[in-house]
Amino acid sequence: MEDDADWDVDFRSQLEFFALGSQTLLDTPTASEPVSPYGDGWDLIWLGHCASQPVDGDYRRFLMKNDRTVTPANHRVNFGGVPDMSMYDNSTRVMYFTKGSTCTYAYALSFHGAQKVLKWLSMDVYNKPVDFGLHDMCAEEERGFKCLGVFPQIIGDHKPAGGANKDSDIGDGTASQVREKGFSYNVVRSTRLNVDLLIDGKRDKATSQWPEDTPELSGPVEFEITEEPVDDTDD
Repeated sequence: MEDDADWDVDFRSQLEFFALGSQTLLDTPTASEPVSPYGDGWDLIWLGHCASQPVDGDYRRFLMKNDRTVTPANHRVNFGGVPDMSMYDNSTRVMYFTKGSTCTYAYALSFHGAQKVLKWLSMDVYNKPVDFGLHDMCAEEERGFKCLGVFPQIIGDHKPAGGANKDSDIGDGTASQVREKGFSYNVVRSTRLNVDLLIDGKRDKATSQWPEDTPELSGPVEFEITEEPVDDTDD
């Protein structure tokens, strides 16, 4: 996880839903308990990114519907291709096998996945940024590197109040560019922006970054697995 990452105040619930989705997509046997709560057989789980695409021709999707942590469509910020969500309503999150994502806001590696990364991105010759390397490992089938993606992403990038030169070591922001209020990409009820309420034990009072576009949903999150062929890639 990057040091400027941010996540929703309902992060724990999000991970529980994600675990259900990953076990479902991985066809985890119900008769035995997996080693990982996210199922077994995966190499990388990409929870926070700025672009992500499903594997071509693999239509398996795990849908999380009626999810109040889903970023409203008009506030989603990405810097590359993402799944086309036009066939879903504004409170649906989708999980899938990804052929690669970009940006490493947050990701998880299995033990075997970490071994592969150390081999292919350290011992082999590779001179691109690390997120490009992980992307390429997901994209090249011969690597046998199984990657799970989610969109909208669960973890985003925070931009704090103050000089824009604090945003990134490789960015072009300057101290003269001053941000009066911080914000986070793709996080509805930001942990960083609601931290005072969390410290006071008032998580239920946490506010959305976009209250006018965040609907009040009732009822539990609903789940659906589908394999119906769809063209949900948006290049």
